[in-house]
Amino acid sequence: MDKPVQVNSDITFLPSHLPLPIPGHGYVGINAFVLKSQQPVLVDTGMGIEADEYMSALESIIDPSEIQWIWITHDDADHIGNLEAVLARAPKAKIITNIIGVARMETSWHINLDMVHLVNPGETLDVGDRILHAVRPPLFDSPATMGLYDPKSDAFFSSDCFGAFVPEPVPNAQDVASDALLEGFGMFNKGNHPWVHLADEKKLGSVLNVVKEMNPQTILSAHLAPATGMLDQFLKTMAQLPSADPFVGPNQVEIEQIMAQVNAGQVPTVEA
Repeated sequence: MDKPVQVNSDITFLPSHLPLPIPGHGYVGINAFVLKSQQPVLVDTGMGIEADEYMSALESIIDPSEIQWIWITHDDADHIGNLEAVLARAPKAKIITNIIGVARMETSWHINLDMVHLVNPGETLDVGDRILHAVRPPLFDSPATMGLYDPKSDAFFSSDCFGAFVPEPVPNAQDVASDALLEGFGMFNKGNHPWVHLADEKKLGSVLNVVKEMNPQTILSAHLAPATGMLDQFLKTMAQLPSADPFVGPNQVEIEQIMAQVNAGQVPTVEA
């Protein structure tokens, strides 16, 4: 875990990261967020391998017993890794997901439906001082994916969508050089959502327009530091993905070459 970062007066960013499995190709963020609404909301619960660090970071921001909602943007391990640990400290909290999310999480541990508040994309949740809007992001890798838009803070919590591979961990997306950011953005969104190459460009464009019309000032992706004022650049890049070259990782021969170079203290030269 990295040090929590205040995004604005309402939102705190709990950042973590993993080095990419391709040495020399950067990092991917693994993020969660706390929304200090009247009824506090935790968005995702990080990686289980960082349980102690995650809980310490969370406790530095809020007493977990005050959390009333845990919004799971989808059920992948890097989003629900500490869900049980948080629930043990947050007895009033309900899990926000949809019925597919419940079914998928049920394969790992039993979830009583009285622990859950079901919300579908297009629906809303009243958290006391604001209404949160459930929004399915334009790109997703799970049928349970459900982001949220907070009009009061003008922030879109976009789950995996709008993530990027970056040269090094940063507290803000603006800290990454523009060319490197957009290259890593395209690579991540092709690799994590490979079906985008099967998408009809006009249909994808209509979905992107939903986000454009929503026009959030800040994008809060699970896999990129907070990005403010960058929506147009991201949407333009994303619109080009269906016709872009697919992401192809190294094969076994190439990864062995890369590892040999790393072990020899050289900069890897095989492109993934």
